[in-house]
Formats: sequence, C-alpha cells, structure tokens
Amino acid sequence: MKNYIASLIISLFLLLPLGSQAQLLEVKQTVFGMDCAPCAYGLEKRIQKMDGIQSASVSLNDGLLTTNLKKDNQLTLKGIREAVEESGFKAKEATITVAGKITKNDSGKYVLETKTGERFLLETENKNMQDNISESGQRIIVTGKAETGDEETTLWVQNIKA
Repeated sequence: MKNYIASLIISLFLLLPLGSQAQLLEVKQTVFGMDCAPCAYGLEKRIQKMDGIQSASVSLNDGLLTTNLKKDNQLTLKGIREAVEESGFKAKEATITVAGKITKNDSGKYVLETKTGERFLLETENKNMQDNISESGQRIIVTGKAETGDEETTLWVQNIKA
C-alpha cells in the first residue's frame, strides 16, 4: 500500500509541469496609435499591472508591445489585445509563443488549446513544419504570427518544440 501511495504521489508531481506549460509565454503585439512617449509609457504601465505579466516593454519607434508572462498565468491573447484597445490604441498583428495541447477539429486541422480554453488553428507554409505536429494529445510550444478572426485565431507556425 505504501508503494502504491508513493507511486501515485510521484506520478502527480511528474504531471504537474505539463499542466503548467499550457499557456501564453510571450506576446509581441504591434500597436498603432502611439504618438508620444507618455502614450507608450502609459500603455506599458497598464500592461505591467495585469495579473500574470512578468515584464512588459513598449517601443514607441517600432510600435511594439513585448510581454513576457509568468508561469501558470491565466492570460489570453484576446485579453491582452483588449487591454491595448481599452488604453486607446489599435492592436494589430501579434507574434506569440504559446504552449498547449494538440487536438484536431472536425475538418481534420490541428488546433492548439491552452488551459484557459483559448484555441489556435495551426497553419504552416512548410510541409516539414506540418510533420512536426504529430498526434492529438501531444503538448507542444509553438511560436508564430497570430491572426484573429471572427470565430477563431489562426497561428501561422514559425517554430515548434515538442
């Protein structure tokens, strides 16, 4: 009985890292409408106050908000984009790094789902990249350009880590 309990506890600890990886890790959000340093500073401070943000910086020259997120954050790309727009700016394209579990939708396309329920339809222009997405249930980290549509977000895959 003691061996069974010890094995159960060890198994639970081994599974913990998988659950904690299913989330946004980094967001590089293009922002339009920042005309001055105080605007950029205000946006940076607003984003830094969000629960789950480890660091945030805004480049006025590049029109880019870069956020690194804390482990086990509950943030979504949609939430970050809404915060940008509530600050009076326009959120455009974003390059994100996100971890989650692979599933297939009804059309047979790969979808990455995070623990917050956010779903990204994975698209690749490279056949070799598509081959790196192997099976449903697999947990991976994907970096790519996110295009938000009416129904779902498409993630154009640039890099995959299994």
